[in-house]
Amino acid sequence: MDEDFINRANIKRNENLLKTEKLFTANSNDWLTAFAKHFQSVCAGIVKMQNDSSLPAISYMEYTMLYTNFIKRRYLAEIWIYDDKSYLDKNQCFIGSYDISFLFIYFDELWDKLISMRKRYVGKVTAREVKAYMIQALPDFYSYLINIARFAIIECIEGSPFADIKKTGQFMVNVGDYMAKTETVYHEQRNKDARQLTEWFNEQLLDKYIFGDYSALDFSQQVFFYTDFRYAQFSNSTLKKTVFDGSKLIGANFRKANMEGCSLAGCSIFEADFSHATLKNANFTNVRGKAGLADDKNWRFAGFLPVRFRNSNLTGADFSGADLSGADFSGANLTCVDFSNAVLDGVNFSGAVLDDAIFN
Repeated sequence: MDEDFINRANIKRNENLLKTEKLFTANSNDWLTAFAKHFQSVCAGIVKMQNDSSLPAISYMEYTMLYTNFIKRRYLAEIWIYDDKSYLDKNQCFIGSYDISFLFIYFDELWDKLISMRKRYVGKVTAREVKAYMIQALPDFYSYLINIARFAIIECIEGSPFADIKKTGQFMVNVGDYMAKTETVYHEQRNKDARQLTEWFNEQLLDKYIFGDYSALDFSQQVFFYTDFRYAQFSNSTLKKTVFDGSKLIGANFRKANMEGCSLAGCSIFEADFSHATLKNANFTNVRGKAGLADDKNWRFAGFLPVRFRNSNLTGADFSGADLSGADFSGANLTCVDFSNAVLDGVNFSGAVLDDAIFN
């Protein structure tokens, strides 16, 4: 493809991805709510199929991007379920689709722009090359579904119908290409051993615990310096005086965890969820958790959703020197919390208790 065309196309692509980010930021709450409602409906359908004995226990649910659909500008994520053999499951089952055209408004616009721009490059750029470029751009726009699915599903995992699904020992929800690259947005491991897991963490076996499920376990007073827990599940776990200093906790789920006296100094907590957690006297000094894009002018990946401390108990916690731009502290108990020298641009304090909190 003509080099000048590619350069111009990349500029347009960046512009339209930035516009998609703005659209996502403005509508994320509504989109998360809509996906959660859809996901509950899908789970109810699976339970019904299993109760009718037409479906065995499942291991994987996948929101699949089929290029054949997108080439036709049919923006659908197909939903497939598999047993523990994954793609080798002879009885793999298509159970529906999710219309994600709302995420592809500016993808469509980009496609039209490039078709129009191609007229200036007669004999240099073919229609097939434009289509190939758009296929290459597709995962960037599709990545917003990963964010939506990951954080909407968190709201659905407790209670029916999700809890009623018959699952194998391990259950995962993935988003990505059909029978190709996918990203895990939810991971559930039924049989877990806290002692063995702690040994893995201390040995720095990174592939063992990124996206891992460590929910409802006791890791009190354990020390995990500079450990990679991206998108790990610690919901309902006991983490009293546990040390995570310097660790990567991007997208980690600490909902309803008991983290009294826990230390997270210097951690990356982008998109982490501490909703309804007990965080009395926790140390969050110098954490980094700014919402939004890493670069406001050049799109590299979808922007981070706000760190969530909704309805958590943070009495006496220390956030001095933290970057918490856009964080959600709605309904939280922030009595005697130290926010000195913290960056708090766009923070949501609605309904929070701020008695004797320090801001300077």
